[in-house]
Amino acid sequence: MRNRIGFPILEALGMVLILLATIVFTAQIGQYTQLREELPRGLVVAEVPVGGLSRAEAQAVVEEVYATPINVTYRGQAILLDPQAVNFTVNSESMFSEADGLATQGEAFWAGFWDFLWRRPEQTTSIALEATYSQELLNAWLADVAARYDSPPTEAQPALDSLSFRAGEPGYTLDIEASRARIDEALFEPLERSVELVIDEQAQPQADIDSLGDLLIDYVDASGFTGVASVFVVDLQTGDELELNIDTRDGGTPSLITCDIAYASMSTMKIPIMVDYFRHLERLPERDPQRDDAYKLLIETMTLSGNISANFMMQSSGFGDLERGVENVTQTAQYLGLENTFIVAGYDVEDPPEYYSTPAREAARDGSCVNTRPDAYMQTTIRDMALLLDMIYQCSEFGGGLTAAYPDAITQADCQMMLETMADNEEGVLILAGVPQDIDVAHKHGWISDTHGDAGVVFTPGGDYVLVMTLWADVAWLNFQESFPVLQDISAAVFNYFNPDRINDPRRGLSPLETGEELPPPPPPSDDEGDTS
Repeated sequence: MRNRIGFPILEALGMVLILLATIVFTAQIGQYTQLREELPRGLVVAEVPVGGLSRAEAQAVVEEVYATPINVTYRGQAILLDPQAVNFTVNSESMFSEADGLATQGEAFWAGFWDFLWRRPEQTTSIALEATYSQELLNAWLADVAARYDSPPTEAQPALDSLSFRAGEPGYTLDIEASRARIDEALFEPLERSVELVIDEQAQPQADIDSLGDLLIDYVDASGFTGVASVFVVDLQTGDELELNIDTRDGGTPSLITCDIAYASMSTMKIPIMVDYFRHLERLPERDPQRDDAYKLLIETMTLSGNISANFMMQSSGFGDLERGVENVTQTAQYLGLENTFIVAGYDVEDPPEYYSTPAREAARDGSCVNTRPDAYMQTTIRDMALLLDMIYQCSEFGGGLTAAYPDAITQADCQMMLETMADNEEGVLILAGVPQDIDVAHKHGWISDTHGDAGVVFTPGGDYVLVMTLWADVAWLNFQESFPVLQDISAAVFNYFNPDRINDPRRGLSPLETGEELPPPPPPSDDEGDTS
């Protein structure tokens, strides 16, 4: 009886435990249910952890992260890029619609609740960033940065006082293409939002061959020369060419003539005569004028500018017939592409010449190019002479040029002898006058009453080059004291361009004959019936 009426301790304890378990279970279910209404704990949207946040909270966090300005640096200068400036827009609706689906789908309620009770970590789920921006606005922003911060290099400037160039300044410019790629990456990065712009560092610019042209134009303008100054330069290392026909006849601002000007070839015609002479020689002359008549003719023609010896060279090429030899020279010039170069009679011949048509001569006749009233017996252009000298040089140095044109008639040794012989020419100190004593110049000068010029190959430490220059004035007699200093300075300017470290070296200068008062009387001007001004 006493046992029946005692307090049921075990039953009461069991009821308490059941009650507590029910309370805990209910609380856990409530907590789990609330969690299921939030974004999954392991959710990462656009590389930003947003688990446990409401949709609105998560969206605000992501948009705030990607609205942070980009720290841009231009050579140490800090610049902020507001993503709004390039219309950077995060596509929140699309990303969080996907996140909403993850919050409602997935494992069953009770299976998920079981994992929750045991505090098992949720699987991480990532949603990629979806965003757009305007490339046009970014390009405009970068262009504005370039306009404000770029410091382009300054070009070398002509210096008339030294016939050289004042050095340019180095600079730097924004590489927009490479920098755009870096900013694009940073805009889509939530943490590393710093960009070092790509800058092109540019070295101090050197004068190019066009700069040389500017210097020569400025010089001819400042020299006071009235007429036409023609210059052709070939850089024998790079193949770069410069052709100038500077017209100062009206005494005002110089203008450039773009057509091929037909000039009297004067004694420069002896260069193609020499080439044709070697083409017909059966052997290389022996370098002894006392023992070898062929070499004697070569020396007298190319170093003493002998007209009689030049005629003998053509007669030799014509197998004893001077007229045939003259025709051979013109044919050789034409075959080599010197379309404006011809000779129709030997030197000092007084018989009326046969008319020979060339494009440059016809342009002078019809008024489409300046008419220098060139010698009716022999004519050329600065381009033709430069081309021929280039071919001789390529033959001499590399076995190309003339050797390629006449593989069975002209050898590399032939061309080497041509240049060596021309280098012995100490008359006509025109190109020579503008270079230092130690510089070799293989050249052939020439002048008549209204036309003075020189054509040669110059061998220098800074690079070998071809220089052909001609001055013509519409006068009966072009004064040597006026023309020769101009030719000397043109030569000096070209030398300085190729050798900027030697601009202060003393130059040979003009000979007394070329600068003194006692000059030979001018020859009568040529009478070309086909060429009238």
